[in-house]
Amino acid sequence: MGEIESGQNIHVFLLSATAVLVCVLLHFIYKIIFRNKNQAVEERERENNSGTLTDEPPCEAVAETRVGGKSKKRPAWKGKTDFSHPWLMKNLKGHPGTVLLMDFSANGKFMAATCDETVASVDPAGAAARRRKPRDQRRPPSAPTTPSTPQRLSTEQLAQALRSHVLSPKRMWTLGYPLEIEPNSTKAVVYINPPPRPRPMTTWDVNAPEFVPGSQGDSGRGSLGSTPRSDSDEEADAVEHLCVRCDKMFRMTRDGEYVKEETCLYHWGRVSSDSRYACCKSMLGSRGCSVARSHVWSGTRPGMNGPLEGYVRARSPRGGVYAIDTEMCYTTAGLELASIAVIAADGRLVYRSLVKPSSPVVDHNTRFSGIRPRDLARATKTLRDVQNDILGFVGTDTILIGHALENDLRALKLLHSAVVDTCALYPHARGFPMRRSLRALSEELLGRTVQRGSNGHSPLEDARAAMDLVLLKVQQEQANRVHSISYQLPILQPYDPLVSSA
Repeated sequence: MGEIESGQNIHVFLLSATAVLVCVLLHFIYKIIFRNKNQAVEERERENNSGTLTDEPPCEAVAETRVGGKSKKRPAWKGKTDFSHPWLMKNLKGHPGTVLLMDFSANGKFMAATCDETVASVDPAGAAARRRKPRDQRRPPSAPTTPSTPQRLSTEQLAQALRSHVLSPKRMWTLGYPLEIEPNSTKAVVYINPPPRPRPMTTWDVNAPEFVPGSQGDSGRGSLGSTPRSDSDEEADAVEHLCVRCDKMFRMTRDGEYVKEETCLYHWGRVSSDSRYACCKSMLGSRGCSVARSHVWSGTRPGMNGPLEGYVRARSPRGGVYAIDTEMCYTTAGLELASIAVIAADGRLVYRSLVKPSSPVVDHNTRFSGIRPRDLARATKTLRDVQNDILGFVGTDTILIGHALENDLRALKLLHSAVVDTCALYPHARGFPMRRSLRALSEELLGRTVQRGSNGHSPLEDARAAMDLVLLKVQQEQANRVHSISYQLPILQPYDPLVSSA
């Protein structure tokens, strides 16, 4: 039995040794065969990268940490490839260097990229400028506008250039200028166009009770009152006026007394293109944001007004060009003159004065006129005194300049035919009766801010702005005339043998 077991052990040992020898031989043969292929592949890669990677230091192994916690050393990335395609450059978030490694993370959701930014140097400021270039081309930065003053002209040159811009009588009638009824008369007539007031939409109450004549709701006067009129009301000498602020009708006697005291609830701002008031940004038709003690009116009505008395006019020529602006306040008789300023063509102040209204003041209109009660308290001149002063240097041929000058001439009660209005020089894009404000024209054309202060308007500032707008218009026309003459083709003359021989 012992011999049998020893023979079996010898056979097992021989089989094991034979297996080991076979494995060693196979491994040796495998290395010999595939070593040549690896060397060929390395030589091929070395030839491809010999032009770009000759001076680069050898890269060490990169350690990669997996999610499972195992750390595995990755061999160095030998072959570097330049990815210069715009799509790849965008997805690599602005890294223009040579890409060393691109792979997915362990969860397979995010792409990790390692870029060698030392190979290609990048100027961050230049790259940012290139990225901002399209936006800068779309919206170039606007330089802040600096206030500009047009070049002054002599009085004779300016008067000659403005002859073509003097308003015709028909144009003056349309714009609401006062015109004399007959020659050498002190009575005038004014035509007022109905103002383009936006009106809110009318709503109807479907639950309103039915109206039956003779019922309790019928007062015998329709919708004008809640009680029937007595004989004393019929005999009362009262006139209805339209409030220029809230568009409500109110009544006053011939002596300028209110028949009924009512507060005025109104919006002082204009209505913008989106049907909102500029004062409080409320929608059109909303409740007013300002409260006044009483209603006011302008002294005129839409349509024909006249004959109006108390007007004066120049009788002899004096020459000259002047810009006029006035400020007014509300009285029981309407708008009356409270302040005036006159500017010459060279920009100097010619005349300025406060004026004491002849009727009781209802509202000083300080927000727009800048007039306060203390200003009128120290005013000594009346309208008649100011008229005499104005006629001392304004003649029949004197050109008067202003913005919406018809309001100033009506307040001055002055008849004059040689006028230049900046509303006509710079018309509104939507046409008459729309007008551009003096503040908008000054900001756009002169780069100047007027009528922005909390103290109200200044007649001196507005008069200078109107004069500068006219000077700017004249200079633009002169520049265009010179440009057209320089590019005008010479007129060909017929051939004349006598002239040619001479």
